[in-house]
Amino acid sequence: MNNSYDHLIPVLTNGLEYNKLTDEEYVLCNSAYKHYLKINKEVYVLMSIIDGKSDLKKISSKFSDEIGKNITTEFIYILLYEKLIKYGVLKGFDKSVKMYQKPAYLNLSFIIISEQILSKFVKFFYFLFEKKTAFFVSLFSILNVVILFVMYIDLYQSFNLQESLIYFFLIMALSVTFHEIGHATSASFFGANPGGIGGGFYLFTPVYFADVTDIWRLSKKQRIIVNLSGMYFELIFCSILSLVAFFLEQQLLMIISMVVCFHTLFNLNPFLRSDGFWILSDLTNKPNLFFHSTDKVKDLYRILRGKKVKWTKFDYFLLVYGLISLSFVFVFLYYVLFLNSNSIIYFPKNLSEFIGSIFISSSKTSFLKLGELIVPLIFFLLLFNLIKSLFKKVLLLKKNRENQPQVKQEQWF
Repeated sequence: MNNSYDHLIPVLTNGLEYNKLTDEEYVLCNSAYKHYLKINKEVYVLMSIIDGKSDLKKISSKFSDEIGKNITTEFIYILLYEKLIKYGVLKGFDKSVKMYQKPAYLNLSFIIISEQILSKFVKFFYFLFEKKTAFFVSLFSILNVVILFVMYIDLYQSFNLQESLIYFFLIMALSVTFHEIGHATSASFFGANPGGIGGGFYLFTPVYFADVTDIWRLSKKQRIIVNLSGMYFELIFCSILSLVAFFLEQQLLMIISMVVCFHTLFNLNPFLRSDGFWILSDLTNKPNLFFHSTDKVKDLYRILRGKKVKWTKFDYFLLVYGLISLSFVFVFLYYVLFLNSNSIIYFPKNLSEFIGSIFISSSKTSFLKLGELIVPLIFFLLLFNLIKSLFKKVLLLKKNRENQPQVKQEQWF
C-alpha cells in the first residue's frame, strides 16, 4: 500500500446527485458542468462515504466495512483524482474539469435559442402537461389528423416542390422548432434544466436539437415523457396546420402537414438516434443502447467459437436488437450496391440536375424525385463515417502504444 495517499482528504463539489437506474447502476449527475456518468454500486457507495472530513485511509476502511471488499488508498486516489476529477466531482480542481461537448453524432452544431430565453418561454406551455389536458389534446389531435389525412391522402402526387419551396422550408422549420420546444418544456416541467435549442447535422439531414441532458436527474417515467413530448408538440402543430388547410382549402398546407406527421412517426424509429431510440434506451435503462446491443452480437460470435459467456434474460433482448440493427445496414448495403447501383454511380449528376430543376419554373420537381436521392446520400454518409471511425481507431491505437499505463486499474465505470 502506498501510504502517501492515506491522509489525503477529498472534498466533493456541491450539487452532485445520484439517480438510480437499477440495483447495480447509478447516474452521477453534475449539472453545473453538464456531466452525467453511469457508475456502478461500488462507486456510488464510495462517493456516499466521502464527507469532506475523512481521509482516504478512513474511507477505505469504511468502504470495506460496508461492502465487504478491500480497496487500497492508491486505488481510491486513481479513481477520484485521475478519472472522476475530469467530471468536476472534487472541489478546488476546476481547471482539471473537461468542458461539456456535444454528442459525436451531431455535426456542425450551433445554438439558436439560448438557455436563458428558453427557460422563461417554456413556462407558457406547462398546461399542456397536466394529465387531463394532455389526454384530451392528444386524442383530439390524433383523430383530427387521421380523418383529414384519409380525405387528402393522394395530394402528394400533384405537389410541385419549386412552386412552394420557401413556404415548405419555413413551415418545416417552425414544426421542428416546436418539436424541440416540447422536449424543453417537459424537461423544465419536471424540474430539469433545459439547455438551449440549436441546429446541426445528423446523418444526411439538418436537424434541430434541444439540450435536455439534465433529464438524467429525473425518474425513468419522466425521462420517457420528455422523449415523447417532442412528438406530442409536433402532433399538435400538425393538427392545427391541417385544420387551417381544411378551412382555407389550401392544398399546400395540407401536404406540408402530412410531411410533418410522417416526420413525427419517423421519430418513433428505435434504430436511429431519434426519439424512439431514447425512449427504448430509457425503458431498458441502457444509456448507450447501441454499444450494449452490438456487444452482445460480438458475444454471439464468441459463443460460436466455443467460448463461454454469462448472459441474463435481458441480454437476449439486446442481442435481438443488435441483430435487427445490423440487418438493416446489410439490407441497405445490398439494395444500394447490387439492386440500385446506378443511384451511386450517377449520384453527382442526379443531385446537380435536381438542384437545378428547383429553380426552373417550367420543371416539375416532386417528393418522389427527392426521395430517389436519399438512398445514395445515406450510403455516402455511412461510408464517410466508417472511414472517419477507422481513422480515429488507428490514432487511438497509436496513442495507447505510446502511453502504456503504469498501473493496472480495475474498470469500475
